[in-house]
Amino acid sequence: MNPLFGRNGRRVLALITGIADLSAPEMDQVTNAWKQAPSGERAAAWAWLVRTATEQERYQILTAASLARREALAAAHRLCRADWAFWAAASDAAAAVAAGARIGHHYDILTAPFAAVMPALVLNATLTADHSAHVAADGQAGPAAYQEGA
Repeated sequence: MNPLFGRNGRRVLALITGIADLSAPEMDQVTNAWKQAPSGERAAAWAWLVRTATEQERYQILTAASLARREALAAAHRLCRADWAFWAAASDAAAAVAAGARIGHHYDILTAPFAAVMPALVLNATLTADHSAHVAADGQAGPAAYQEGA
């Protein structure tokens, strides 16, 4: 689709455009969910994401995260919401969507706050399980684990 966001460009665009459609209560739900998630798990997910991505993938991931954050800022401003946790949740979710299933359970950690109000963000459990099997086999992600649906 869009090389700006990589192979998951359509899903990233759907997330970013969907942010503007959220209601104030939905924003509050995302914000509260993000605050309740363990920060160490988010940090580990980001570390895995960055460590396993190529330079081009990192650019695509960070571009998605940046644009989602900007859209979240604009949407929050329109609804008089000023909690930075909403913007952080948008950034996390977009980064995970850009990376896709190859980051395994880290995808769920980063998307969970938004997935509650955007169910389309939930990945097919088979894709995530397949990736986890690749990692478990040798303790690190192999080349097949980096392919969507591998």
